[in-house]
Amino acid sequence: MMLILLAQLPFTNKGLIMKNYALFLTIAILMILIGCSKYPDLGDGYKFDYDGKYTLSIVNVNNNIVITETILDYAFDSTFIIVSQRPWDSIPNIKTMNYSESNKAFEKSTFRQYWIVNKKEKSEYSLDTLTKLARYSNVYGPFKKGDYLRKREELNVPQKLVLKEE
Repeated sequence: MMLILLAQLPFTNKGLIMKNYALFLTIAILMILIGCSKYPDLGDGYKFDYDGKYTLSIVNVNNNIVITETILDYAFDSTFIIVSQRPWDSIPNIKTMNYSESNKAFEKSTFRQYWIVNKKEKSEYSLDTLTKLARYSNVYGPFKKGDYLRKREELNVPQKLVLKEE
């Protein structure tokens, strides 16, 4: 279509038109790719790390995972991120299942644990010597529901910030 239009314009700079067209097309493609993110920026450098159906995690500004897969629900404001999560290792005997069986067991599971991230607190890294997992001083959890609700109150998480399953 563009070439037909160029042929009909004998006195225009066809090279300039093609360069502008290529620039416009590049910008349009970039805008589509950037705007297609399924998950929002969580603020203060926190964002989702998504690598398939069951691998949704939250990473900090340094791209270090602060809450591992799989996040079921989340809510956030300018200070807090609250999360419900189902880790794969919460499924009994998952290591002995094939791929299809493990996915079905994961979907059927009702297990949930909860996390709270205070984005305004200083985030200091430490290694949990018992579990060998990275921990951050401003990331609280994992909690069972009752403990999570008590920690929400202790941290003054706004009541308007809720998860669907609360």
